[in-house]
Amino acid sequence: MVVIVFIRHAQSVSNVQRILSDDINRYPLTDEGRQQAKETAKELRKIPTVTRLYSSPILRAYQTASIIGEELGLVPIIDDRLRERELGELNNFRIDEINNWRVKVYKREISAKGLEPWEILMKRIVSFVEDIIKKEEGTIIAVSHYDPIRAFLSYLIDLDDIGSWGISLPNASISIVKCNDENAKNCKIICIGTPILTTEILSRL
Repeated sequence: MVVIVFIRHAQSVSNVQRILSDDINRYPLTDEGRQQAKETAKELRKIPTVTRLYSSPILRAYQTASIIGEELGLVPIIDDRLRERELGELNNFRIDEINNWRVKVYKREISAKGLEPWEILMKRIVSFVEDIIKKEEGTIIAVSHYDPIRAFLSYLIDLDDIGSWGISLPNASISIVKCNDENAKNCKIICIGTPILTTEILSRL
């Protein structure tokens, strides 16, 4: 049995500036983001069986993972399958506060050449989970981004990109799945996008 704790990276400069980016070494965490990561790390200390910490290679995620790792005594292991969705020509595109860019792409109101297809994104995050189930035990932490985490949750509940638009995953939030066998599709969702690990959540791990 393996428990996978997905953490969305903490607040970054790109979040504040409302910029889409899959760049590796740009847009670090803000001061608020670093504090968010520290608070999440304190919550994760409630889980006694954490054995590994994986991270996206992208700066804002790796910084989040490093802060968590300092608290838990773990060194982040980079796994490229946890990286941000490939954005193509939308990379470094500034988004407005009213309309979601995904809806604009779906309606063809903006061009999105090179955007990683939802099915490909889902396939790579499922691949990560399948490998973790096969080779790890206990509780694994995986620091990633909104779309990859949402893609795996959507895989479990059979939703597509737009159908799962309402899944809320705030910065530094915690989403947990419990996998009792080697079939990733059988993983059970324990929580989605929570800031705290309650006694009820912990009792289900």
